Amino acid sequence: MAVNPQSLSYDCDYPKNNGVSALLAESAAGPVRKMKTPCELVVGKILPSLRAAVVKELSGKYHMKQSDIAKKLGITQASVSQYLSSTRAGGTKVTESFPKIKTYADEIATRIVQGEDKFRIYSVICSACKDIRSDEQFCKMHRLASNLEGCDICNKPE
Repeated sequence: MAVNPQSLSYDCDYPKNNGVSALLAESAAGPVRKMKTPCELVVGKILPSLRAAVVKELSGKYHMKQSDIAKKLGITQASVSQYLSSTRAGGTKVTESFPKIKTYADEIATRIVQGEDKFRIYSVICSACKDIRSDEQFCKMHRLASNLEGCDICNKPE
């Protein structure tokens, strides 16, 4: 019998004085749910912020047009516009909590401009994911999102 993941999810109430809690509470899809795996948090919070930072780098540092950025990243020009105006990917709160995002975005943007193979760029994205998942701040975010006291899965070697 298959288990419906939605049946395992519950609305979370987070204390307002916690910076990580604020990151979790601002989901565009509504309240954050429990039973989130680390990978779900990466997909929902980290990767959109990384993509937004890459878009901003390509536009600001390399002066690329929105249509060119969209083609390079395989997204729409409207998405590029939303990333640039911070109406997509939650603004800068995640990037401020995880400064490594900016470092990886700089590297990805440089590789894109240099015309590197997309598989090498994917490799940087995978490295960013692994690195950020091992960060104590991310582990704290995961414990709060999933209500997992004592969890250390983010810090375990693969």
